Amino acid sequence: PLPLALPQQNPLHIRANLMRELLDSHLATSLIPEDSVALGIIAIHNDTPQWLDPELLRQPLRLEQSLGDQQQDLSRQYEALLRDILNSRLSGSLDNAFSARDYFSLLPPVGTTPKDAIDAVAGVQTYFPEHFNVHIAPIRQSDVDLIRSESLPLPNIDLNTKEAVDIVVLAPLSNQDYGLYAQQLERAYDPQSRRLPQLDLLRLKLYPVQPVHELDTDADVWQAIWDTLGDSQLLYVRRPVRAAETAVSGIVLALGSTLPQPGQPDDNTNPDPSDPGSVIEDEDSVLLRFLNFERLAAIRPPRDSDGEEALAQLTRDNRGDAAAVLQANEFLMLVERYFDPAIWPTLQQLMEQDALPAMLERLREQEVERPGASGRQVLESGAELGLDDTVLRRWEALLDSMN
Repeated sequence: PLPLALPQQNPLHIRANLMRELLDSHLATSLIPEDSVALGIIAIHNDTPQWLDPELLRQPLRLEQSLGDQQQDLSRQYEALLRDILNSRLSGSLDNAFSARDYFSLLPPVGTTPKDAIDAVAGVQTYFPEHFNVHIAPIRQSDVDLIRSESLPLPNIDLNTKEAVDIVVLAPLSNQDYGLYAQQLERAYDPQSRRLPQLDLLRLKLYPVQPVHELDTDADVWQAIWDTLGDSQLLYVRRPVRAAETAVSGIVLALGSTLPQPGQPDDNTNPDPSDPGSVIEDEDSVLLRFLNFERLAAIRPPRDSDGEEALAQLTRDNRGDAAAVLQANEFLMLVERYFDPAIWPTLQQLMEQDALPAMLERLREQEVERPGASGRQVLESGAELGLDDTVLRRWEALLDSMN
């Protein structure tokens, strides 16, 4: 018999409580003799079997403990118990719009979410606590197994915690349906923030909140997604805790040094899971792994110290800005290599003045293809767009040397 006091509760609640208590590997090991193998837990009352849970205490053969084993055991137990909960509610003519805390106190970092507990059309969810940050997005069905395996090593989700936990609910779709609906949920390119088009995740609240002045243009898309899902359940994933955007998680300070003042929050920062800290890497991050200022400089290297300083300033000011890299790349494609001695100081000043889009538009509109055409366009537009006299004289000298 288990040396644990069990309350007089519904068997489903008892099993959920045992999930948490027996997650302690030391306790579980102490309950099972060394020459025995656990096949589950059976409850007996008055010599009559009450219920059997074949997952509790049961573990696959492992040579040694490794990262994610505990979460893997909890995930297996959670999925089995959730199936029994859904079947029990179905037999009792109850819907599945319940809270996870009605049964569980601890969840694995990734698992199934009852579809009835999520209403993406109204932007409402009942499954997770109110103070959790819950978002929803579609995902390809073919990516589900990968997401599960990558998310299992994350910490388990304590539903009793007072701290906010970031959760992404994923709606699995076929490749064809994903291609149709995900594109409709993409935000357009924003020239002000220079963010590339990418999928915006829908924030879910415990209670519906719809400002009267706000037009919800995604409701029809989510309704179509919901109809496509049918009876399929959803998947939730815990978002990993983000380190700093610089990817530095800790700095060792010398004894006696003083801490720097904390930086001011950026009002333009979007805290939702569509940023690069998401479980799913966004388009900006993927692009910047292959195309960045360092890569552009390797192809069109600065010719002097002024160019090197301008490149360094560009990199500092626009780190992580994929749209800025794309604009710089287009400028380098439109301007001949002959003008490389002036190219990087020009780029730096145009970006500093937010004038690069206007310059690119004028370069694209060139109709006459002749040597130095792009250089003449830069020289003619430079003063108007904020280039200083030193840079303009460089362009003028380069053009004069062509004649």
